[in-house]
Amino acid sequence: MEIGKIKSGNTYSTITGSFINFNRLFLDNFTKLAILTILAGYKKSDKIIINDKFSPKVNLKKLNYFISYILNHQIAPKKFRINITLDKTKKIENKNKLSRQDFKSLSAVLSFSGGLDSTAGLLYALDKRIKVLPIWIDFGQRNNLAEHKAAQKILRRLKIKPLVFRLNLKSTILHGWKDWSFIIPGRNFLFLSLANAILKFSQLKVKTIYLCAHKDEMGFIKNRDKSQHFFNNASAFFSADSSEKIISLSPFKNYSKSEIISYWRRRWEGKYGISPLETITCYYSGNCGKCDACLKRAIYLLAGGYNIDSTVKINPLTDPAGIIKKSWLPRIKSGKLGRNNKLDFFIAVEKSLKIVPNYVRDFYQNLPPQTLKLIQLRKKEIAQAVIR
Repeated sequence: MEIGKIKSGNTYSTITGSFINFNRLFLDNFTKLAILTILAGYKKSDKIIINDKFSPKVNLKKLNYFISYILNHQIAPKKFRINITLDKTKKIENKNKLSRQDFKSLSAVLSFSGGLDSTAGLLYALDKRIKVLPIWIDFGQRNNLAEHKAAQKILRRLKIKPLVFRLNLKSTILHGWKDWSFIIPGRNFLFLSLANAILKFSQLKVKTIYLCAHKDEMGFIKNRDKSQHFFNNASAFFSADSSEKIISLSPFKNYSKSEIISYWRRRWEGKYGISPLETITCYYSGNCGKCDACLKRAIYLLAGGYNIDSTVKINPLTDPAGIIKKSWLPRIKSGKLGRNNKLDFFIAVEKSLKIVPNYVRDFYQNLPPQTLKLIQLRKKEIAQAVIR
């Protein structure tokens, strides 16, 4: 089964669906494009041929710009200028079909990983009485086992059954680690595309895709597949292709992660019996304590009113990999770290003064009085945050 082709050097490599382990009912034009986008990112290719077609309402030139925008992350190994062509002569017959009745009343799909943001999004949907279907994608990523375990535990507790998609891209991801590190290029576009494929079977007039990113992520251009530009354009392309109203968004665009966690502690934990500490956020495995994701998780948990996970292998505030020394402190000194992130970091350090390295302790203890006042103000903002 051919999905399309990616140009490698002067020749095209045919991409088959041999690594796909999910119902072909959801392998539509945008899902194929999303898969080919990921592979183009790893193969450093600008040329994509898709074995499918789009509605005439979809502007392919704008779609080229959009896919290029997604791939041109700040750590991308090259400047991408994607060129998409369509091979409409090759059709794929879907023999393994689900009943369209399964999704006819579905109003929303949520990208779910068992992490802090996506679990908060699920609790948000439950609180708003939104009928939402969580989807989880196993790419073969380094932390897939830890993700799956956390996702299963949370969903089982909430008595919610997810839709699971598996793509065996493990060897591709590991080989591309030197260029892309922990990032899977185009990952969130695949989440949205699969959600869009599911919602095509809903009979509702307006359908929503939730991909949970917080305010501080969405406000920076480097977060290409979490920016408001990303959400707006994906919604426009999906809606044009289906002639229906498809909205992709984050419910947390106006809130920082520490504010979400604080609200969770005050509102959701007692109501749903799920703690942020039961989620997983680690680039490598379960709570390594050394990666940037573990450090950010620790900072936001402390700022949001929790302690650090008891299961973490090493406390990230001890700076085992030197991330605070090499990245956080220089960005604070240069003014490149946003207000909320900076103040949340100081709150976390304040709660960890006994264990942080001397260079972190000395930096904190020499903060000017005005910054100390801002820290107290930030504590009040977090404690009073309300997710609407």
